[in-house]
Order: sequence, then structure tokens, then C-alpha cells
Amino acid sequence: MKRTAILIAALTGLLLTAQAQAQAPGKGFYMGLGYGTVWSDAGLIYPNTINEDTSGAGKIYAGFMMNDNWGMEVGLQSLGRYELEFNNAKISDMKTQALSVTAVYTKPLFDWGYNVNLRFGLAFTDARYTCVSDCGIGGAPGLLNIDSRKRGTSGTIGLGFTAVLSEDFSLRLDYDHFGSVHHRVDLTEYKDAYDVLSISLQLLF
Repeated sequence: MKRTAILIAALTGLLLTAQAQAQAPGKGFYMGLGYGTVWSDAGLIYPNTINEDTSGAGKIYAGFMMNDNWGMEVGLQSLGRYELEFNNAKISDMKTQALSVTAVYTKPLFDWGYNVNLRFGLAFTDARYTCVSDCGIGGAPGLLNIDSRKRGTSGTIGLGFTAVLSEDFSLRLDYDHFGSVHHRVDLTEYKDAYDVLSISLQLLF
């Protein structure tokens, strides 16, 4: 995860030093592509995970601002892939995705040439548990170690910080929280939250 942290730090520095245009967000379409780091305990049904509690994740999103402040956004986001181990051997992994639909409130940040936005809505999640070894015969105690999948709906809220670089492009640093995401491992069902820090290049129309 060091490379992910370095990438976010570098792009955040670029965002903060960019000569952003001092203007209101304005209405119209936009779309973005980003990458970041996810924090979650979703893989900890096992005693340990190979990549601990963090994972890299990407996202793509599109939105429409109805006026200078309010809009709607749809996003498809990876919530990371967690490789799970038992007795120091990888036996399976957990991969989760979310399709989110959110309302967006955007406002210029004083006269500094930046914008902040608040997003809130619903996320339709898909958590897939895939066996790699010892399939069907048990891995950790009490588990059958078979492929499992769980879909669900959870609330999501996000905070963004945007620098408008030109009439066509901007950089956006986002924090997103996905609460109570549904999971299933074998016959065990549980819920856990995901937190995502990402940075995106955004195209304005």
C-alpha cells in the first residue's frame, strides 16, 4: 500500500498547488476516473489477512449539476480485494464493489479557487468470497470454505475537495464512507463498513 499512499500524496500536492480558477461549479455534466485506498475490517472473519486492513481501489463516476449548488452523481467503485489466509497460507479472497447513487451539494471554498462538495445517498453492494485452496473441506474452524456471494444496500456519504484546472478538467480528492455493507462467507452473514480515500481526474462538459 506504500505505492498507493505515495500516489495519493503526490496528486494531493498537485491539487493543492494547482492554480485553480476562482469560479462557482456551474451546472452541466461531468465524469471522473480515480484511484485510492480502502480501509475495512470486512476480511477479519479470519484470524489474519495477507494485506491487513487496507486495499487499493478504483472508481468511475458521472454526474449532473442542476444549478451552481445541487446535482446528482452515479458511481461504480471497487471497495478493494482482501486476500485471506489461515495457517500462513492463502485460502481465499474477498472482493467488494458498490454502485452508488447520491445527491451532491457543491459550494466554492471562500475565494481560494476551490470547491467542496457533500454527497449522500445509497450504495448497492456486491461482496464476493472466492475459495483458492482447501475448497469445500474447511479452512478456518467452523467454515466450509466454499464460494459465496452477498448483495445488499447500504447508506453512503462522501466529502470532496476539487480544484478546477481549466474549463475542461479538474482534480478531486474524495473521502467516502459505506456503512453496513452485507457480506457472506459460507453460511456466515455479517455487515461491515468501508472507508475510501481517493483522488480523481474529472472531465467537465
